[in-house]
Amino acid sequence: MRIRDKIKKPQRPVVAYEILPPREKDGTLNSYAETISSLLSQTHIDAINIPEVHDEVARGDRPVANQKRGEPREFGRLLQDIVGIEAIVNRVVVHHDHDTQMRWLEETNVEYEIENMIIVGGESSKVEYPGPTVNEALEAISNIYNNNGGDIFCGGIAIPSREEESKNLIRKSDHGSEFFTTQVLYDSDNIIRMMNNYQARCNELNTFPRRILLSFAPVSSQKNIEFLKWLGVEIPSDTERYLQGRPGSMKERSLDVAIEVLNEILVNIEKNDLKVPVGLNVEHIMSYNFQSSVEMLQELARIYREFCIKTQNYSF
Repeated sequence: MRIRDKIKKPQRPVVAYEILPPREKDGTLNSYAETISSLLSQTHIDAINIPEVHDEVARGDRPVANQKRGEPREFGRLLQDIVGIEAIVNRVVVHHDHDTQMRWLEETNVEYEIENMIIVGGESSKVEYPGPTVNEALEAISNIYNNNGGDIFCGGIAIPSREEESKNLIRKSDHGSEFFTTQVLYDSDNIIRMMNNYQARCNELNTFPRRILLSFAPVSSQKNIEFLKWLGVEIPSDTERYLQGRPGSMKERSLDVAIEVLNEILVNIEKNDLKVPVGLNVEHIMSYNFQSSVEMLQELARIYREFCIKTQNYSF
C-alpha cells in the first residue's frame, strides 16, 4: 500500500522518519543509504521524510554551521530505488518564481519519480519573496498539474504555536494539502489547542480533518536545543531546565518529554472524541543523535500503535 493510501485511511497507523540528505563531505549518497537500511532493520516505518533547510535572515545567526548537502530529490530517488521505501520530499516554494517552481516540481515528479511532497513557505510573512505562496503552489499542483496527467500527493506544515493555525490548515486543505507535519513538539498545549480548534472548524464546515504527523526529536546537548529554537521550535523554560538536568542524561530526558507530550495528545483525542487522524514523524536533528532517534521512534511508535488498536475514534 502506498503512503498516500495509508495517510488517507484514518484508522491506519502512519510512521515516518525524517532525515536530511548527507553532507557532501561525508561521501556518496549511496553510502548514506546504509544508515537507512540500518534504521529499517530496527523498526518499521512507512516513509522517509526529507526536509529542505534554507538559511533566512529573519532567523538570525545559525547556531550550527551549515553544511553543503546532497539534493533532497536525488536522495529520495536513491532511497526509493535502493532501499525500497517511499520518500516525501519537502520543497520551499517561495525562493523562485512560479514558472521555475512548476518546472522543478514536474521534473521531480517525472524524472526523479517522487510522488509525495510537502510544500513549504517562507520564514516570515513580512518578507517579499519572488515565488508563489504555499496555497498558490498547492493550487497549481492540484488543479492544473495533477489534472493534466501529473501525480503529486501534497502535504503541508502545521505550526501549532501560530495564531489561528487551524484556519490555515483548512485553507491549505482547500488548496490541495492532504496531510500535515508539525514542528518538533516539546510541549502539548499548543498542539492540543490547535487540534481541538481544527476539529471544531471541520465540524462547522462539514468537512473531514486531514492527518497530522506529530514530530519529535531527541536532543543531547545545549547546541541541539539552540538549533531547534533557531528553527522556530518552542521549548518551554521548565522543559529546557529539565532537559539540562543531570549531565549526560539529556537524551534520556528528551525521550521522557516526548513520551509525555505524545500521551497527553492521545488522551486529549480520546477524551474529546476527536476525528483528527494523527501519525508520527521522528527526526534526529544531528547525525550523532541517530541511534537515540531510532530508540525514540521505537518507543513512541509502540505507544502510538497501541492507541490505534484500542481506540475506535478512527473507525468511521
